[in-house]
Amino acid sequence: MAILTWSNQLNVGIPSVDAQHRRLVEILNRLDEAVAVGDEPRAILDLVAALIDYTDYHFKHEEELMRAGNYAADDFELHCQQHRDFVATVVAEQQKAIAEPDRVSNALLEFLVGWLSSHILYADKKMAQAINDTHPDNPEALKQQQTDIMQSNLYSALRESETRFRALADLLPALIWITNAQHVPIFCNRYWLETLGLAKTELNLENWMQLIDAQDRARVRQSYLQAAVDLQAVQLEYRLLPAGKPPIWVLETAVPRLRGNGRFAGLMGCGMDISVQKQAETALEGLVEQRTQELRIANETLLIEKNQESLLNQQLKEAQNHLLQSEKMASIGQLAAGVAHEINNPLGYIYSNLNTLRQYLQDLLKLSEAGERLAGQLPADHAEAQTFRNLQKSLDLAFIKSDLPDLVNEAMEGAVRAKKIVQDLRDFSRIDTQELAPFDLEAGLNATLNIINNELKYKAEVVKEYAGLKPFACVGAQLNQVFMNLLVNAAQAIDDFGKITIRTGYQDDDWLWVEIEDSGRGIPADIRNKIFDPFFTTKPVGKGTGLGLSLSYKIVQDHRGRIELESTPGQGSRFRVCLPIR
Repeated sequence: MAILTWSNQLNVGIPSVDAQHRRLVEILNRLDEAVAVGDEPRAILDLVAALIDYTDYHFKHEEELMRAGNYAADDFELHCQQHRDFVATVVAEQQKAIAEPDRVSNALLEFLVGWLSSHILYADKKMAQAINDTHPDNPEALKQQQTDIMQSNLYSALRESETRFRALADLLPALIWITNAQHVPIFCNRYWLETLGLAKTELNLENWMQLIDAQDRARVRQSYLQAAVDLQAVQLEYRLLPAGKPPIWVLETAVPRLRGNGRFAGLMGCGMDISVQKQAETALEGLVEQRTQELRIANETLLIEKNQESLLNQQLKEAQNHLLQSEKMASIGQLAAGVAHEINNPLGYIYSNLNTLRQYLQDLLKLSEAGERLAGQLPADHAEAQTFRNLQKSLDLAFIKSDLPDLVNEAMEGAVRAKKIVQDLRDFSRIDTQELAPFDLEAGLNATLNIINNELKYKAEVVKEYAGLKPFACVGAQLNQVFMNLLVNAAQAIDDFGKITIRTGYQDDDWLWVEIEDSGRGIPADIRNKIFDPFFTTKPVGKGTGLGLSLSYKIVQDHRGRIELESTPGQGSRFRVCLPIR
């Protein structure tokens, strides 16, 4: 809104003076606009300086006209004094603004309006009538004309209304504030200042924002910015932090202030303390939450009681199946132990006789070599020598001499391996043993590999990366069963020919681990949490019981350990068995 709207009523009758007056009104309106919307202090000071410069030029022009028009000496002196007073007042206000650049005093704007009223509309019109030698109006008529023109511009009413608004706002028990276009607070009513314990001299953007709870500050700032962009009122709730007092909840409405030209001039806000309402809401929410929690607990209790029998039946079924599997493994162990014992005796004869056969063979080879030397010493036409050489050639004695040691060695190697398998079977046959005893896990892994070698050799290359674990107290036969299940599953997960890696190691000082990794199909994410459930299997009907991993999981749990799984579909799986050393 302009501080003064130019119209022909403001003309004094001298074209050059009227043009200069119009220019002064333009500068004055620009100054009022800049102060209202909160322009940068430098821009406002520049406008004040422009006003001083132009009035100096204007006053000199008027004084030349008065001298040239033989204006009355007393009136001339009075007019010039008004010029000097104007310049002195504006310069003084300019110095105040330089010392305190954040604000230009309303006193300056009030003075400029008064000067326009008393000087241009009264003194300058009186001067123009004298210079133009027209019939001068009487002073009362000029005063009335001055009043009429100012009332038509409504500026005084506007200023009075703003003063009354601020006085009324100070009387209301509400949090009322006004900001400029840069969102800097330019007014907060008495209730706002007293409630938050802030002095008028401390009112600035930083202090204002710091009084808003940190959890709400960004949201409030964004709401104000959005209201400025949309030019729409916004309503919000947030917390304020009065000095030395508990936080208060505020319900606030902020509306944009617009100039007459539609330009955004800032926000005006009015907030009400709703702390009591919020406390009541919180108490009610707490009561509702308490009742809801009680109802939830009651429902959960009923659900637990309803499912308890089913759960116990399921646990009993699992225990029975584990027991059945354990009994089955124990029976297989007893059978294996009996077979191993029965095989072990004849295997001992074979191994012993092969050793004797090897010695006899060495003696026979020595005898054959001696016969060859004797035959070589006889004449070539000697009948016995020819018979020996013919026999040697027909029997291919050279090949027999080279092949017999290999045959005996291979037989010895087979016997040793058979003996090792029998020993591993005897170790495995103790699956039902529950006593803890020192056990070499890496030796157990080797024994397991030996037993299931036929399952693995056509499916994967087995790589061992042992860390040299020391024997520790456990039920070794049961852990061998775990390793066998994991190794067989790893082989079955490989479609063609892949790789199985076995690693061992220590974790801190209290745990050891055994890791079995394959390059197979991997386990889909949606079934990983089911693979240790009893009877869960991905194999076709009749190909698996779904108890191998379940029994392995229970054995590891009985050893106070855990099984960890990492799997990537299409790349393979890695099972890690972690066991406490103590």
